[in-house]
Parts: sequence; C-alpha cells; structure tokens
Amino acid sequence: MVRTRRGRTTTAIVAATVLLALPSSSCAASAGPGGDRPIDCRGWSWPNPHTVKNARPVYSLTSGKWGNEVDVTLWRGDAGPRGEWHYWAALTGRTRPGDAVWLDVWPPGGGPWHRCGPFPVGRDGQAVSSPMAVWRDYTLVKACGRHDDFSACGRDKGAMVD
Repeated sequence: MVRTRRGRTTTAIVAATVLLALPSSSCAASAGPGGDRPIDCRGWSWPNPHTVKNARPVYSLTSGKWGNEVDVTLWRGDAGPRGEWHYWAALTGRTRPGDAVWLDVWPPGGGPWHRCGPFPVGRDGQAVSSPMAVWRDYTLVKACGRHDDFSACGRDKGAMVD
C-alpha cells in the first residue's frame, strides 16, 4: 500500500531542503531494486537552498511496512541559469544506517530505468537526498528508498506534465 501525504507546511519544505545531507557515496551505483542500470550522475548538482528556488514536493510516500517512520519524497525546484526544473529524491524521518534513497530516471529515447544512487543513511535520523536531474535531460523520474530492508518507489512522474 502506498499513500500520499499532503498538507506539509512551507517551513517543512524549506527545512527538508536545507537539512538534506550530502552522502559521500559515488553517484554511479550498481543496479538493483528500482533502476535496472546504473547512471553516472556525478556531475549533477545537489539540492541547495541557495541555488534552488520554488522547491516543492511532487509527492511523498510511505509504504505499508514503514508505517509512519520515513518518507520518500520526489522534489521539484527551479535551478540553473535558465530556471530549469530539477527533480531529486529525499529520504527523511526516523531513518537509520542501512536505509538509502535514489532517483530512477527514464533516459531520452527509452528505457530501461536507470538509477542514480543509492545514497545511504550514515546515522539515526539523518536526511539524505539524490542529486538533481534536469527535466530537459530525462522525461520520467521517480523517487525510491529503502528502510528496514524494504524498498519502494513512487509513481513515475513525467517532468513536463507536472
């Protein structure tokens, strides 16, 4: 079961964006649940409240096994010199080491899904994120996460249909 959370305050949005920790793992990762192939996202920008404007959640999900412990959120914000839409995945809540978040992208010209991540949690309660995919480069994105050895992904999101 996946349910959507609504009604977050602007303060929570800003706080989640500001608190996103930059994990030390490489963006090029091995394939696994979610994305079928790794993607080299080392050159992608990280979400930063000084460079991303109008950040807002596209969706948040909590999967049945997670209860109300963690949220995997797909975020969108305006960044870059031309204000392009950027998308990233974030994991927040009662996280613990072993949890992780990643961003699945559907590359131009077709699939399969490619994975940017995973980006692991290093300590209890740490918020982590993926770097940002630019909408002009990818036609579909989805946020995915792992908590207590259970993985889930949100729905596909066509960046230009937002």
